[in-house]
Amino acid sequence: MNVGSVIKYYRTKNKLTQSQLADGICSISHLSKIESNAYIPHESTIHALLLKMGVQLKGEVEKHKRLEKLLENFIDCSLHYDLETMREIYTQLERENDYIQSTYLVNQYELYKFRFYIYDVDAAKAERQKKLLERMKASFLAPEHWVHQFFQSLYWSMVGDNARSLEILNSLDMGIQSIPQKFEGEFYYQKARMLILADRYELSAHFAELAVRSFQLHHNYIRLLHAQMLLAINYTRRNLLVQAESIYEVLIRNTHLTKQIELHSQTLYNYTELLKLKRKPGEALEILQTLKDKVETNTYFYKAVLVSLLEAMIETGQDAALLIAELKMISQVSQENYFQIYANYFEKRNFSQPDLYTYCEEIMFPFFRKHGYIKETKNIASELAAHYRMQEQWEKAYFYQSYRDENGGELK
Repeated sequence: MNVGSVIKYYRTKNKLTQSQLADGICSISHLSKIESNAYIPHESTIHALLLKMGVQLKGEVEKHKRLEKLLENFIDCSLHYDLETMREIYTQLERENDYIQSTYLVNQYELYKFRFYIYDVDAAKAERQKKLLERMKASFLAPEHWVHQFFQSLYWSMVGDNARSLEILNSLDMGIQSIPQKFEGEFYYQKARMLILADRYELSAHFAELAVRSFQLHHNYIRLLHAQMLLAINYTRRNLLVQAESIYEVLIRNTHLTKQIELHSQTLYNYTELLKLKRKPGEALEILQTLKDKVETNTYFYKAVLVSLLEAMIETGQDAALLIAELKMISQVSQENYFQIYANYFEKRNFSQPDLYTYCEEIMFPFFRKHGYIKETKNIASELAAHYRMQEQWEKAYFYQSYRDENGGELK
């Protein structure tokens, strides 16, 4: 505990000048050095200064220990993805915000507030916290600098700049050796996640497997489920369908048993990708219809489920007009170009094949390519390549097939 900072906190709170507090106890210059923690005073001087403000040293020591333990729990919850408890502890810590600012706990406190806002997908608060931490970083110790950079990577991922997020993660590879082992799994998981979004599946699988081992070692069972889902997605996209299905069977059961409702829904959603590859669109359709009824309609995930459901309905020859209209309406309200583009795509697919391929080539392919939607870009490229082969336009067919086969993946 920096007792000088605590004395300054209470002096400011009691609206006392240094002259008023020091009077009869010590010189003003002496008090100034105490408050700046440049000098450790005699215990009797500490008692006298605090007593003058109606504060007991023993009580302050106990208060500091309590806040230290609370902050440790806050950090632990962030590592174990216990968001409900994290919210409760955040509320308690915020009540003590002014006091914490006077202690050496402040750096960890502000860093993990940043992590909390990212978990909570609160972009406005995360942005303000990011700016605050930039002003504070001169006071960070080496491990705090590493954590700060790591959280910035998570921030850029949250706002959709995956390339920047991965660039930061790549720069942190060496520094992980200087931080506590319990952080390793989180780093490996995020690295695997960004790499899978970049279609770099083999390297992603390597880091996902490291994350699985780390989370198992530290008995971090919820994050273990997240890492296993990354592996299942990875195996699916590498066409290792037997391996992927065996993981999904475990995940679907365990996310249900542990009552991880959101994660259970995400697992089922990703599992339908495997079912479509196995030419089982009917089974995928059934799962997606159930998910649509369960997921909150004002969320990004709901719109993602809707897109996947529309794909399954069209593939099974069902009338999707009502869902296309719904996707069009909610994407216009939210002004999300990604989903507006898909709504227009499904509409054209229902009514006009020539318009569909023109739209794919002139709107969808450039948009997905520009904004880094690699999987979507490659899917559209595959569709265009097949179309131009049918038209015997071999140059265009070759261009889109080459993009489908090489760009964004391990050959990049």
